[in-house]
Amino acid sequence: MITSIARLMAGAAVITAAMPAAAQTTNANARIAELESRVAELESREGSSGPTLSFGSDTVTEVEFYGYLQVDLIYDFGAELGNTTFPLIGVTDDDQGEFFNATAQETRLGFRTTTPTALGDLKTEVEIDFYGASGAFGTNNSYEIRARNVYAELAGFRVGKSWSTFPPFTNYPITLDFQGEAGIGFARTDQVRYTHQFGDFEAEVAIEESNGDSNDPVFVAAGAYDVDGLRLRAAGIVGETETSFDTGARDPEGAAIFAEGDDENFYGIALDGSVDLWEGGNLTAGYLFGDGIADYLVFLGDSVNSEGDTIKSQGAFAGLSQEVGEKWTFKAVYGWRYNDEIGPNDDTQKLTSIHLDALYEIVENTTVGVEYFHGTRKTFAGAEYDIDRIQTSFIYTF
Repeated sequence: MITSIARLMAGAAVITAAMPAAAQTTNANARIAELESRVAELESREGSSGPTLSFGSDTVTEVEFYGYLQVDLIYDFGAELGNTTFPLIGVTDDDQGEFFNATAQETRLGFRTTTPTALGDLKTEVEIDFYGASGAFGTNNSYEIRARNVYAELAGFRVGKSWSTFPPFTNYPITLDFQGEAGIGFARTDQVRYTHQFGDFEAEVAIEESNGDSNDPVFVAAGAYDVDGLRLRAAGIVGETETSFDTGARDPEGAAIFAEGDDENFYGIALDGSVDLWEGGNLTAGYLFGDGIADYLVFLGDSVNSEGDTIKSQGAFAGLSQEVGEKWTFKAVYGWRYNDEIGPNDDTQKLTSIHLDALYEIVENTTVGVEYFHGTRKTFAGAEYDIDRIQTSFIYTF
């Protein structure tokens, strides 16, 4: 269609150019050249991943809208986890009955812009979901808008709120459950990040706002190797976290009274990779460890103990996915997390998770999926709890 319009407009320009005035001929030729350049640019942008529009005269800004609608129907067997599996870290009774929940809070909306500049494309992204209410990751189904990503990119720099540079989101096994598997890094922060490509290698450095209790920035560095069918990545994070310690005093209700201590250094290392095994088959795995990094783990928890010392944690995950034909995708994902010391507010020593998924594409961009989740929690006191969960999801992507 763009080409047909261009031909009609070019034909009109040629008729104008046939006028005897030399000045008119010069103007017409210039307009034809400009039109052909503009048409070539528009044609090169056809086939983008979502609905787009453009505006501007001298500099064209392209806007792409994207997102998905997701409706989840959930049955919990044991304790009630609610709209995500986040409450697993606080489960204390595995024999409470069966609970049904339904939610569309994961529904996501966003737009991206691209504007050519002398330094390269200026890109922006704004993305929201509906998990903004207090206590939203449980049984609270209140729909409040939450900003997920709000950032701009230019010449390798990213500025704004985005995924932390530390977690392995390029090698992340996706589950229907919004919370995801235990043992993986997870955080979005305000940041300034620089990314540079060296052929098949990618290097990133970032200064980020702490995802925990600290008034100081954190520093992250990451490197990745990416070739067809294989991606390997390593990342490290360092910073300081505020601490508190048990004073030994108790309030009128008998709860411990804590006082602020000196800031403690924390660090974390994350190693992960993804490989295509065969046609339609992919394996993703990772391991992370650190001292005082609970604020960067998917189920959160305590970063310091009752004496104000940082707590060592480690985690691992593995996910296998297989496409079958053009419609089916099957997944199995395992996650594991271990804390070395008890914290002041949470006595969780170990968490494990299993997600088993079957997804079917009904029509293009429309998928229905079923997921079985089994989660376990072990405390430092030796108590163990098991939770089972069935989730059915309807997802329309645009």
